[in-house]
Amino acid sequence: MGPFLTHFQIRDLEEFSGVKAHTIRMWEKRYGLLEPERSDTNIRFYGLEQLKTILNVSFLNQHGLKISVIAAMSLEERELKVQELAGQQGTGGDVLNTLKMAMLAFDELLFMRTSKAYGDRHGFRALVEEVYVPLLENIGVLWQTNAICPAQEHFVSNIIRHELIVATHALAPASATKRTTHVLYLPADEIHELGLLYLNHVIRNKGERTIYLGQSVPMEDLRQVAALHGGPLVFITVLMANPAPADVPAYLLKLRAMIPDERVSFWVTGSQLARVAPMDVPTGMNLFKSMRDVIAALDGSN
Repeated sequence: MGPFLTHFQIRDLEEFSGVKAHTIRMWEKRYGLLEPERSDTNIRFYGLEQLKTILNVSFLNQHGLKISVIAAMSLEERELKVQELAGQQGTGGDVLNTLKMAMLAFDELLFMRTSKAYGDRHGFRALVEEVYVPLLENIGVLWQTNAICPAQEHFVSNIIRHELIVATHALAPASATKRTTHVLYLPADEIHELGLLYLNHVIRNKGERTIYLGQSVPMEDLRQVAALHGGPLVFITVLMANPAPADVPAYLLKLRAMIPDERVSFWVTGSQLARVAPMDVPTGMNLFKSMRDVIAALDGSN
């Protein structure tokens, strides 16, 4: 078990809570909210309980409680107050802190209860775009700096994956009048599926038809889908890790050459595109800088 599971530096606390390091130090000195420990080499660090403390303190302070009042509370009183306010949450920032606390404790009940409260108030789309996406982006940074362990990232990702699948299955079937079918897939060796799952939900929620193929789909399978399914097709994919940036132009050219039919178009997005040098885009290929751009295009389509 790595040291990042129980030992945090002040920059980790800042990253988790959004509270500046100098403010944390001030709270520490003036109010005794935190008591850092020291390693054998005299480096200051904080434990998991102190990380939870700063998240709770930050949450309560953002809700108008003065630091002096928060500091006078016991740990139990703070937790009860956080739970009380969590049930009245109105902003994505509130929810983010609560979900981070749920992640740290592997508390699925708190994660689900908090998500449901926000979704019931603002809708599922707002939950995903205003809460889950920023949370996953933040988790990505925390994971890269070893502030959290991979198990915590998997814990959150799998809950969100389940929520996306359940919400999509609950939607009404696509309208029989829709001619265009959207085929959603990830290239071979690509497994980062959450963005694709959400695009599937957005399209299905519009009453459009989709064929969801999911992770790591060989290119030959796409050719077979195009051959077996008549009518206009839009293949949608998200390139997060594969193919490598240097291989993306060749991948797109090969894909278009394998499926040259004019009734078939391609929508491509993902972080790999940002690393690709300017290139000639094959006919029928639409490249999007971000998922938000894809969603905006979907919102504007009939």
